[in-house]
Amino acid sequence: MTTTFGTTLLKLKTGVANHFDPELFGGSGGAGGCGGSGGCSGGSDGSGGSGCFKRSHIKIYTITKLFIIEQLREPTALLWTTLSPCALFYFMASSKHAQLAPPDYTSSASWFYAYIACSSALFGLSYYLIGRRESGFIRSFIYNESALRLFLTSHILSNSCISAIHFSIFYLITKPMAGAYSITEYTFLLTGFYISYLGFASIGLIFTILPIKFSTAGTLFSIFSFAMLVLGFISASATESSTPLSRYNPLALIAALLSGDIPLLTAAVAVAASFLFSLYLAKRYFRIQPVWSRY
Repeated sequence: MTTTFGTTLLKLKTGVANHFDPELFGGSGGAGGCGGSGGCSGGSDGSGGSGCFKRSHIKIYTITKLFIIEQLREPTALLWTTLSPCALFYFMASSKHAQLAPPDYTSSASWFYAYIACSSALFGLSYYLIGRRESGFIRSFIYNESALRLFLTSHILSNSCISAIHFSIFYLITKPMAGAYSITEYTFLLTGFYISYLGFASIGLIFTILPIKFSTAGTLFSIFSFAMLVLGFISASATESSTPLSRYNPLALIAALLSGDIPLLTAAVAVAASFLFSLYLAKRYFRIQPVWSRY
C-alpha cells in the first residue's frame, strides 16, 4: 500500500498537481488570499467581504473536486477499504450455514463499518496529509493561514465524500444477505458511520502534527489498527469477564454505537467536540516543511 501511495503522490505532484494553480490557495506567496495583500477588503457596503466569501467557497469546491477525482483514480483504497471487508463478511456469513436474519444485520455488520471508518480516517485522511507534506506538495502550494484553511477544509470534505462512498458500497453489497434495503436503516447507519469517521479523524489529525515520516506514519497506523482488531477478536471470543480488555477499544465503541447501544446524539456531541479540538491543534501546529527537510 505504501508503494502504491507513493506512486499516487508522484502522479499528484507531476500530473494532477498541475491543476492546482497557486491562485486556488491564495496566489503566489499568499498575496492573493483573503486577508492578504491584494486580497479581499471589505467595503462600506460589505461587497468586498461577501465577494471574498464567495470566492473562498468556489475555491473549496474546486479543490475538493480535484481531491475526490485523485482518490477515485486509486483503486487500491477501494479494494482494501471496501471490497475486502465485503468478501470477509460474505465468508463469515456463509460459514454459519444460514442467512442472517434482518434484525441481525446491524450487529453483524457494525464491526465492518467500524473498520471502514477507521481505514477511511487514518489512511484516507491523515496518511494522505502526511504523504503530501513529505512529498513537498504542501510546501509548494501552501503559503499562509488562509491557504492552509482552504487546504484542510477541502481535504476533509473530499475524504468525507470518499468515506461515504465506501460505506454505501459495503451496504449495497452486503445488505441483500439480510433482507431488503431500508432507507431508514441506511440513514441511521450512515449517521453513526460518519460520527465514527470523525472520531477516528480526531485521532488521525493528532498524528499529522507529529514529526514523523511517511513510512513511520504507515507503520503506526497499521499497528494501531491491528491492535484494535486483535482486542476486538479477543473480546468477541472470550467470556464476559474479559470484556474490560476492550472497554476502551474504539472499534468496540463504534460497534456499540452502530448497534444502537450508544445514543447517536450523545456520541455526536462528544465526537464533534474532540474533532474540533483536534482540527484546531492540526491547523495551529501543522507542519509545512517535510520532516526530512533541513528548513
